[in-house]
Amino acid sequence: MHTLSRHFALTGLAAACLSVATLAGAADAPGNSTDNDARTARRAQFEQAFLDKIDTNHDGVISRAEYQAWVDGRFDRLDGNGNGVVTTDEIAQSPATQQRSERQAERFVKRFGGKDATQVTKADFEAREMARFDRISGGADTVTADQLMPKRGAFMHHRGGRAAAASSSSGP
Repeated sequence: MHTLSRHFALTGLAAACLSVATLAGAADAPGNSTDNDARTARRAQFEQAFLDKIDTNHDGVISRAEYQAWVDGRFDRLDGNGNGVVTTDEIAQSPATQQRSERQAERFVKRFGGKDATQVTKADFEAREMARFDRISGGADTVTADQLMPKRGAFMHHRGGRAAAASSSSGP
């Protein structure tokens, strides 16, 4: 059980950090400094809120006991029937998973359909994505994989991305 709790805690931290990286890199291409400042501010807010959840006495450090409480709370939220075991069905049906899925859907619709949109047409989606291609390519007809999918930090290797593939294929 201790190993499973540790796994969920590390998975939670990795997911939170990946979310931070995703939020920070959500723009298709570098924008003006106002866009970058706004992203930086959102990232800082997210990180602070995340740390405030763990650092319950707000002394600026996370004790082992605070971390253990956070780990236990995460597990308990996933363990829908409270039996001390988490199944894939419990995770899929957990309120946290449902809320995350809903937020992702809302962000998708807002990004591709506009601020007040409730749906995305194929034409809206295509226009936005092709405009992204045009920005990345600088008007050329082709882009490289690195241009299309820039690396976003150390998680590329951990999550089996191109960095991991490149390092494994460069061996003897």
